[in-house]
Amino acid sequence: MKSEDQLSILSQLYQRLKKTEPTEGVLYGLRSTDGTIIAVAISAKSPSTKHDVALLLPPPITPLGKFLVCKGDFTKPEVEDDEVAIVWDQNDLHIFVKDGGTVLSGTYSVLSESDFYDKHFIARVPYDLDLTSKDSVSSIKNVITNFKEILASPAACFRLQNTTLLLQNSEDGVLNLGGFFSELDEGIEEILKGSGKKRLYQTAIFKLMLNRSVGNHNYAPVVRLDNRKTTILATHLNGEVVMYIEKSVPVCNVAKLLVEGIVQQLNLAEYWMNRQLQDSKLHGSLASYNSLHYITGHLTNILYPETCDETLLELYRKEVHKSLLFPLDRPIVRRLNKIPALPENKHAVLTNTHIGVKPSGVDGEVSIVLGTYAYHHYMQDRFDDNKWGCAYRSLQTLISWFRYQGYTDKPIPTHKEIQKCLVNIGDKPSSFIGSTQWIGSTEVGFVLESMFNITSRFINVSSGAELVYKGRELAMHFKLQGSPIMIGGGVLAHTIIGVDFNPETGDISYLILDPHYTGSEDLSTIQSRGWCGWKGPNFWKTDAYYNLCLPQRPICI
Repeated sequence: MKSEDQLSILSQLYQRLKKTEPTEGVLYGLRSTDGTIIAVAISAKSPSTKHDVALLLPPPITPLGKFLVCKGDFTKPEVEDDEVAIVWDQNDLHIFVKDGGTVLSGTYSVLSESDFYDKHFIARVPYDLDLTSKDSVSSIKNVITNFKEILASPAACFRLQNTTLLLQNSEDGVLNLGGFFSELDEGIEEILKGSGKKRLYQTAIFKLMLNRSVGNHNYAPVVRLDNRKTTILATHLNGEVVMYIEKSVPVCNVAKLLVEGIVQQLNLAEYWMNRQLQDSKLHGSLASYNSLHYITGHLTNILYPETCDETLLELYRKEVHKSLLFPLDRPIVRRLNKIPALPENKHAVLTNTHIGVKPSGVDGEVSIVLGTYAYHHYMQDRFDDNKWGCAYRSLQTLISWFRYQGYTDKPIPTHKEIQKCLVNIGDKPSSFIGSTQWIGSTEVGFVLESMFNITSRFINVSSGAELVYKGRELAMHFKLQGSPIMIGGGVLAHTIIGVDFNPETGDISYLILDPHYTGSEDLSTIQSRGWCGWKGPNFWKTDAYYNLCLPQRPICI
C-alpha cells in the first residue's frame, strides 16, 4: 500500500472509536474496485464468541489490519504489506500504512452513510435449505460440506426478483442478461435505475435457484438401506443473505459474491447445529436475523434457532456485543433488530418518512430520531379515527420505534386495546372503551409504562411560544435516547422526530410527523404536502398549552 492511498472511515465507526475504552483488535472493511479502502467495523483482540467472529460480518467485509485505542503516547504499530492500522489516542486519529518496508503515516476521510450508499447497494437473497443430519458432529459437517460443493458449482443460480436476469456461479457468471446489459462486464448498477430514490440505500432481491441436474452422469443412483438405530437432527435453514455489493462490480462477478454470503451463513449454521447437539432447547429450524443498526452503521450477520426463547440467547448476544465492541446498553442483534422486509404492497405502513425531506433552512445542528419508526396516521388499518385518534396514532408510532429497535416484541396496540389499558389501570371509566374520546401525553406515558414497561419524561409549557426555549433539551433527547416525542395538550397531537437548533441565534425548526393525514401510503404526497416536514415556531399556538412525552430507552441487550 502506498502512503498516499486514502482510507475512508464510515462515520459511525469514527464516532464509536472515540467512545471506546482503551483496547485493540482487528479492523474490518471493504476494498473497492477503484482501490479505495473503507473501514466499517472492529472486533476485539480476543473475541468472546465460540466461533470465528468474522462470520458475523458478511462478505465483502474483510480484515483490513488492526486498530488501537489508547490514552496518550503510543508505539507506532507494526503493519504488514497491504494492511492499514488506525490509532485513536483520545485527541487525534492516526493512520499507518506500509510503503517499501517502512511504516508511514497515512491520510483518511470520514465517510457519511449517504456517500457510502452512493457507491454500494444491499443485496438480499432469501433461501431455504434442509440441513437435516444424523446427530453427530461428523454428519453435520458432511451436510454443510455437501451444500458448499453444490454452491461452488454452476448449479447455483440467482434470479433478480421480478425480472429474467439470471446469474450463475460459473466462468461467464450469467445465464440471461434480462434486458439490462449488453456485455458481461457491465456494472451491476444498471438493475437499480429508478429505484430507492427516497431510501437511505437501494436494495436488490435475488432468489437462489439450485439446479440439481447439472452435469452429465452416465451411472444410476445407488440406494443403501441402513437398519441401525440412529437419531436425526431435523434442522431447516430459513436463511437470508444481506450483503453489500459495489455498484460498479461487473454483473458477471455478482453470483460468486452471493455464493460467498450463503457459504458464510452455512458456516454459522454449522456452529448452531453443533450447539443443538448439546442443548435440546435450541432444537428446530435456524433463521437469519441480520441487523443494520444505526449505532454500528454496518451489516451484522446473525443466525438464531427460530423458536427458542430470547432469554436463552442472551449470553450469545453478549458475546456478539463484546466481540464486535457494540455498546452493552441497547439491543443491536435481537430478533426484532432484523432488517425490515421491503413493503410487499402500496398499503404497507411506511417507515422513516423523513428521509428525503427538504432542509429546514435554520442552518443549525440537526438532531433526528435514531433508527427506524413507522408512520401511523388517521384511517389506517381500515379504522376510521378521523378527528379524534391523533394521539393514539402518535402513540403507535412511538411503540413502533421500540419494536424496530428490539426493545419489545409485543404488537402495536389497537385503539380499543389502548383504551382497555387505561381502564384497567384505573385512569378511565369502563365507558371509555369503544368511545371516540381523545387521549393526551399523560395517557400515552401510562400506556407505554403499563403495556411495555417503558418510562417517560415529560415537558410542560403553558404556551406554544415557550417551545422555542426547549431546543437544547429536545436535541439532547434525540442524541441520548433517540426515540420519537409525542406532543399534545390543549390542541391536536403530533409527533416530533427531530429538531434543527442553532444555539447561537436561538433559531429552531421542528421535524413533525403529522398523524392527521388521511390519505394512502404515498411518500411523495406525505412529503410534498408537509405531513412529514420541518415546521417553524409559528406552528405551535401561542394561546394553547403543550405537554410533551419523551420515552426513555430501557437499558438492556
